[in-house]
Order: sequence, then C-alpha cells, then structure tokens
Amino acid sequence: MKRLKNKDANGQRIHVADKVRIVGVPELAGMAPKYRAESLPVFQYLVGKYKRVEEFDQFGFAWLRFKIRKGPNAGYHSVAIEPYLLKVVTARRND
Repeated sequence: MKRLKNKDANGQRIHVADKVRIVGVPELAGMAPKYRAESLPVFQYLVGKYKRVEEFDQFGFAWLRFKIRKGPNAGYHSVAIEPYLLKVVTARRND
C-alpha cells in the first residue's frame, strides 16, 4: 500500500498534535461486515467534531483517540483515518 500524504482536505499539511475537524467518513467496504457495523457509527459520530492528531502510522493514516460519553457507542475509541477526511483548525503547539 502506498503511503498517504499528510495533507488535509484543503491540501494543508497536517502534523502530530494539530487540531483537526473531521469532514468525512472513510470508505469501509473492505472491512468484514461485523467490524464495519462496529466502526461506521463511530466514524459517523466523529463527523463535524474537533480532535487532535495523536500520530501517523506507516501508511500515513492519522490516529485519533477520544471518548464517546453517552449512547450505544460510549467508551474509549482509537481510529485511523485518511488525512484527506480532515481539515486543520489550529497548528500544533510548540511546547
């Protein structure tokens, strides 16, 4: 698999610790139906939300970690998402 570029939906470079807005749901057609049924509602929950990028994996996917507080999908989640489904809101912090 070719590594994805760390560019958001507008072509802006994404870095670890950047705050991003999730603007789309990934194509999950390659997943087994059981896992797609578990993952799709979590990705749908994320659309329109703001999260920080925790890391990028070897394929270029951005990893987001977050908690859903209420509902059937409540709990801690960790997802990998294509950078082109994100928009950078604020650049990383220089701590």
